[in-house]
Amino acid sequence: MVEDDVLVSITAKRENGEIVYRVDCSSDLTEEEFEYYLEELMKGVCSWKPEICKDNFRKFKGTIKEKGK
Repeated sequence: MVEDDVLVSITAKRENGEIVYRVDCSSDLTEEEFEYYLEELMKGVCSWKPEICKDNFRKFKGTIKEKGK
């Protein structure tokens, strides 16, 4: 990752008429830690914007790029 102190980064951007999502993770995180941080991020979003997490979900279209090697 670009910054040494960033553990998990999630971005979404417009690219060629599509929304492209990107999730970056520090190489020293275990899969369990990564899943935990993602879950905590979602809890934070739901606390901040509870209407997003209600039963009336919105639909989004996007692509997820394959993880680079």
